Amino acid sequence: MGDVLLNVILPLYLLIGVGFFVGKQKPELKTDTISFIVLYLFAPALIFSSFRSVEISLSNLTCILLTALGVFIGVYLLSLLVEQFLFGKKDEAFEISTTVMNAGYLGIPLIYLWFGEEGLPFAVTFMVIMAVYHFTLGIVILEGSLKSGLLSVLKIPLIYAVILSFFLKEIPIPTGIEKIIKLAGDATLPLMLVSIGISLSRITPSSVSLSLVGTLLRFVGGSLFALLFSSLLACPPLLKKVLIVQSSLPSAILNFVLCERFNRSPEVAASIIFISTLLFPFYLFFLKIFL
Repeated sequence: MGDVLLNVILPLYLLIGVGFFVGKQKPELKTDTISFIVLYLFAPALIFSSFRSVEISLSNLTCILLTALGVFIGVYLLSLLVEQFLFGKKDEAFEISTTVMNAGYLGIPLIYLWFGEEGLPFAVTFMVIMAVYHFTLGIVILEGSLKSGLLSVLKIPLIYAVILSFFLKEIPIPTGIEKIIKLAGDATLPLMLVSIGISLSRITPSSVSLSLVGTLLRFVGGSLFALLFSSLLACPPLLKKVLIVQSSLPSAILNFVLCERFNRSPEVAASIIFISTLLFPFYLFFLKIFL
């Protein structure tokens, strides 16, 4: 547990802290330019370089595909119920931020520290599949309609990065180009974390209660739906554990980028990301006992 806190979670907070400090010192600073660069350049590079290196069986891929979809739809429907009965209003930022987790930047190192290299292919595959759901179903949620959502999906390079990574999986790429793509992908995390820190420097206390409820849905909803679908699909024991952990992670950093891109309360997304990441070590203790 100490390794996870020191090597995975602490670096996240340091970069968020840098962004928070910069946001306080430069209140006129805008983050939409950073979000645009991340969404259209660095995030697609990350997905492309990650998925090309993964080898996984068809049965395990099916388990991951269906469990990830079950978690996405299940937590999303749960967020709609909570909105209706607790808040009485619809908030797309709340919905997407409770639904999609930080399966890449937090999930992959966490799975490696917890389960070793054997769990890494599962973690990377889950990250890529959830990214596809995020940038298709998630954009439909943010746009509020199926037609406009699908049109927006076609404009997001990440979807094409997934398709290209699949078809170019066995085709060698010049070493220099592959290094550049990986370097661009590695830049995604620090840029997004600094952007979140800047956004957090401007949020109001009124969003805290919303963030706490969203955090609870993200953790508990993710765990329960992952347990349900991985059990129904009879996933192998290690894969089942990886799916439960990945599905229980804090809100994805890219939720903030998308909410800012589509003008859907990015401050709410930033607050849920921050609170869920802050409280995750406590939930992690429960996961370790449960698994």
